[in-house]
Amino acid sequence: MTGVAMDSAVTRRRRRDRGRRRRPSRESRTAIAQLSPVLLVFMLGIAVPLGFFLIFSFWRLSNFEIVPQWNVDNYRKSIEDPSVRVLLRNTLVIAAITAAATTVLATAAASVLRFRLARWQNHIMFLIVVALFSGYLVRIFAWETLLGTRGVINTVLQDAGLIGKPIDALLYTRFSAILVLTNFLVPIAVLPCYAAFQNIRESEIAAARDLGASGAQTYRRVVLPLAWPGVFAAFSMTFIIAAGDYLTPSLVGGRTGAMIGKVVADTFLNQFDWPQGAALAILDLLAVLVCLALARALSTRVIR
Repeated sequence: MTGVAMDSAVTRRRRRDRGRRRRPSRESRTAIAQLSPVLLVFMLGIAVPLGFFLIFSFWRLSNFEIVPQWNVDNYRKSIEDPSVRVLLRNTLVIAAITAAATTVLATAAASVLRFRLARWQNHIMFLIVVALFSGYLVRIFAWETLLGTRGVINTVLQDAGLIGKPIDALLYTRFSAILVLTNFLVPIAVLPCYAAFQNIRESEIAAARDLGASGAQTYRRVVLPLAWPGVFAAFSMTFIIAAGDYLTPSLVGGRTGAMIGKVVADTFLNQFDWPQGAALAILDLLAVLVCLALARALSTRVIR
C-alpha cells in the first residue's frame, strides 16, 4: 500500500511538473499572438523595405536599369566621396543636438505633468497629441515666417530699434534646422517619457525623502534611473527621425544645415540611381546605430 501511495504521489508530481512546463508555452503563445499585429507591421513596413535596400545597395545601375551584379562599388564610392563624409558628420551632429534638446524638454515636461500638474495631465496630454498630428509642412512654413529676414522676429526687432538690418543667421542655418526639428519632435518624445514617469510610485519617492535625500538627489538617484528606459527610448526615436529627415534641411537648413537625407532623396528621385541611394541610406543607418550603441553604453555608466 505504501508503495502504491508513493507511486501515485510521484505520478501527481510529474503531472504538476508537466503542467508547469506547459504553462510558459501557453503564455508565450498568447504573448506572440498579442504581438503578431505589431510584428506584421514591423516586417512589412520596416524589415522588408530595409532588406530590399540592402540588396539593391550591392547591385549597380546601367543605362538607367538596375542590374543584379553583386559588388561593393556603391559603398566604396560613398565612403571615398568627401562631400558624403561631411554630410554624414553634419547629419549626426544635427541629429545628436536635436535629440538631446528634445529629450531634455520632453523629460522636463513629463516630470512637471507627473509631479506638479497631475490634476491637468490628461487635458495637457490631449493637447500634446493634437500637436503631434498637426501638419509638418505647416509648422515649417510657420517657422520660415518667424525667422526670415522679413519675418516676424526681424520686423519686431527693427521696429523696436534694436537692430539696424535683418539678422540672416536666424534662417537657412544649422540653428534653424535644429530649432524646427526640435519643435517637430518634442510631442513625439513626450509620450515615452510620460509613460516612464507614470510607472514611478509615490512610495519610492517618499522612501528616498525619508532617508534624507533632497529633491534634486531624489530626482537624480531614484526618479531618473527608474524612468531612464523611457527617456532613452525618446532620445533614440528622435535621433533616428532627425538623422533620416530630408525635408527640414531642404527648406530651412541652408548650407550649414544640410543633411545626408537630401542627398539620398535626390539620388533616388532625380538621378534614379537606386543602388547608390540604397548604399547611402544603409551607411546612414549604420552610423546612427553605432552612435546609439555608444550612447547606450555611456548612459548605463552615468545613470545608475
